[in-house]
Amino acid sequence: MGIELYDGPAIADQDLDVLIIINGSTLYCKHLPEIAKAVVKAKEVVWVQNDYTLPPPKAISDAESPFRRAFADRALVPHYWSTCGGNAKMTPHSAQVNWNVLGMDYTVPQARLEDDTWLYYGAYRESRVTAFDYLDRKLAAWTVSSTSAKFDQHPHAHRVAPMSRADFFPEISKYGMGIYAQDVKSAKQDHCPATRFYEMLSAGLPMTFLPDCVGTLKQYGIDCAPYVVHEGLMLDRERIAQEQRTLWYKDYTAPLAVQVRQLARGLGL
Repeated sequence: MGIELYDGPAIADQDLDVLIIINGSTLYCKHLPEIAKAVVKAKEVVWVQNDYTLPPPKAISDAESPFRRAFADRALVPHYWSTCGGNAKMTPHSAQVNWNVLGMDYTVPQARLEDDTWLYYGAYRESRVTAFDYLDRKLAAWTVSSTSAKFDQHPHAHRVAPMSRADFFPEISKYGMGIYAQDVKSAKQDHCPATRFYEMLSAGLPMTFLPDCVGTLKQYGIDCAPYVVHEGLMLDRERIAQEQRTLWYKDYTAPLAVQVRQLARGLGL
């Protein structure tokens, strides 16, 4: 968009027509007081959200921290550019934006599929426990790449060290089939496909899906019903990998760029 990116305290010194906050955990942000000053001064504020667990501060609250108080003092509901469909109508300039397609990497060599191991990677969220229980019932063994010892309570799960980002695609390519699960909220609400869908698709890793993902993904033109998890899929993984690549592998990032430019123009950028 040709606008300046700030990642330090200098943001406090700017007089901004539009402030776009790329979300993240504010727990680790070192410059919240400075961002608070920018929030107070900016004419328009956009909250870029790629996970429902990362909401902006509330417009009505008794918050005391400078960052949260800045939103409360203005009774500010920011414009949402969000993967969560429920936030797309928060303001006239809000929209559902599938940031998760940025997980696509079109340079990754295709997986060799020599292994017959099931792979799940991601956080241990309480809202996914039913999915993990389901996997225990359906699979004799499945591998989890995670730091969370909570996975150890699932009898068929074998936990391994988390993958480094530098070796991420070569690592997931070593497995036979990837597992796509979702939170309970994702099943009930209009949430974009998760980043792991695009990551596994990039690597050519065939995917299996939990049953509650079928309706959620169908909204986005992804018919995963033939690939709902069961042991027999592993035997057919090479055909499934090719079939999924034919069905779903395409340029997702160019349409995203067009949409973001349109949203920016709507705010005068």
